[in-house]
Amino acid sequence: MTETRPGSEPTSHGLDGARRLLAAVDRSVPPRRPGGGDLLSRWYVSAGSALPFEEWADPATRHLAEAFVPGADLVAVEEAVVAFAQARAGAEHPAEALVGDLVALVRLAWPSSGQEWSDWIDPAGLMARALGAWAADRDSRTSGRDCIDAATGLATASFLRLRVRELHDQCRALDISAPNAFGALVVDLELSAVAAPERVGIRVETGGILASRFRAGETVAALSSTRQVAVMPAYGIDRAIGEVAADLAGLSSPDGVGVTVRRVAFAYDAEATFAALAGTSVGS
Repeated sequence: MTETRPGSEPTSHGLDGARRLLAAVDRSVPPRRPGGGDLLSRWYVSAGSALPFEEWADPATRHLAEAFVPGADLVAVEEAVVAFAQARAGAEHPAEALVGDLVALVRLAWPSSGQEWSDWIDPAGLMARALGAWAADRDSRTSGRDCIDAATGLATASFLRLRVRELHDQCRALDISAPNAFGALVVDLELSAVAAPERVGIRVETGGILASRFRAGETVAALSSTRQVAVMPAYGIDRAIGEVAADLAGLSSPDGVGVTVRRVAFAYDAEATFAALAGTSVGS
């Protein structure tokens, strides 16, 4: 298992990412404040949203507040964050407002001790999960022949190139490091020893396994006849590699198929990231 590492970052980033993210959100209009002392009410006040409380506190927001408590299960928190980000995207909330809401929640309620999932994720990772889900929900409304690979049903290389560019643009706008926030799990298939009629079936089965595994805002794409990738928050990749390797071990494929599952890090610009994912040189 190998990892492709980015080069030197051209610009530096401060340590207080939450402060920078919060500063990016407009707080010019004072909202009406609820009077309760529960987490949801305190979160609304801390977020400083210009929306009325009843509009801001939609069902997905309430569910996230309920899930984000001491003792919370990581999977439950991730699912709640994804649902929250998708709801915000569906309501046309910008990414900056989404991040501002999550920064406010993290400051109020991030578990400080005794949580096993704290070893897996930090606040920056949670922001990346939300941004990925927000963008994926917006992307899902775009349809067209160039977006879907006909054989596997996954996203195409051209779609992924645009997706990677969007993630880099989001990170740049919020002054966070794209290589720290995002990365990719890459599956390479060695099919040279397999008869041509069987190769498509192997690609389809591999794509189905990845599509079933990654359903929380990740982008899964077929970049070539032998390479499929899942772009996702960086914090979850190592865990996902083991899970995907186990899934693919049961691949109903003939002898002679080689499968490699590895991590590829984001670079510091979108074109270099896409080139690393596709296995090409920049500009090709």
